[in-house]
Amino acid sequence: MLEKIATLGPKGTYSELATKQYLSHNNLNLDIVFYNSLKKTLDAIGKEVEIGILPIENFSEGFVNLVLDYLVTADLYVQSEILLPIQFSLVSDCQDFKDIDSIYVQFVAKGQCAEYLDKFETAHFISTESNTESLLAIKDKANTAAVVPSHLLETGSFNYVEENITDYKNNQTRFLLLSGKTDDRFNGCSADYKTSIIVLFHDDYPGYLEGVLHKLTKRNINITSIVSRPTRKVFGKYHFFIDLDGHRADENLKTALLDIQQDFRVKILGSFLKH
Repeated sequence: MLEKIATLGPKGTYSELATKQYLSHNNLNLDIVFYNSLKKTLDAIGKEVEIGILPIENFSEGFVNLVLDYLVTADLYVQSEILLPIQFSLVSDCQDFKDIDSIYVQFVAKGQCAEYLDKFETAHFISTESNTESLLAIKDKANTAAVVPSHLLETGSFNYVEENITDYKNNQTRFLLLSGKTDDRFNGCSADYKTSIIVLFHDDYPGYLEGVLHKLTKRNINITSIVSRPTRKVFGKYHFFIDLDGHRADENLKTALLDIQQDFRVKILGSFLKH
């Protein structure tokens, strides 16, 4: 298993780019195993492969809910994060964008390019599982276009190309390195790290969330993000995913987490270097 790393395929995706960036940065030579859905990629970690890289948050679209929900019950932990610039282009064999009547676009990419795509008022949008699938889908099809990662473009391959159509020019996606094992490495400087936890729903009362936050703020622990996800068991009940500054081995954060665990169910996903 140590010779392989899982990510969302096929080749050419931003997930592959993030994986290659991680491998290069850490001087690792692992075979990349591609899976055709986020769920299959997650299922493989700890079974077919030891580690995997998946998107968790986009600059404009927010968190990837499927990954959040999976982490609630899975024995998976965060070992690292990777930030990747994201830019998309529209490609077509049409001579003019007015001739385009169908556009293939991966569902997440569509949200990141919504402002640009609004100008195609009569076009039919076809959702795909990956950006590479979008590119392959328009081969030999008339009056079609695809939204694809800009790094997949080859000069002269299409009659019509509009580059950098993303709504925000500083668009980024954050990826997580997930494993069935925790990573306890700590360089001694807590400020270099981020810790991710899940506060699992177990009871509902006024001030429930405030109780968690108070235990953190009274120790001056900075909360960098917080997002709720439904438990899918009872309507209106939620788990809370919280990112914190600091390493869980740091005495201040360690004490705060122990304090929270006295009153709440908490899953510590891991501490990892900030990027």
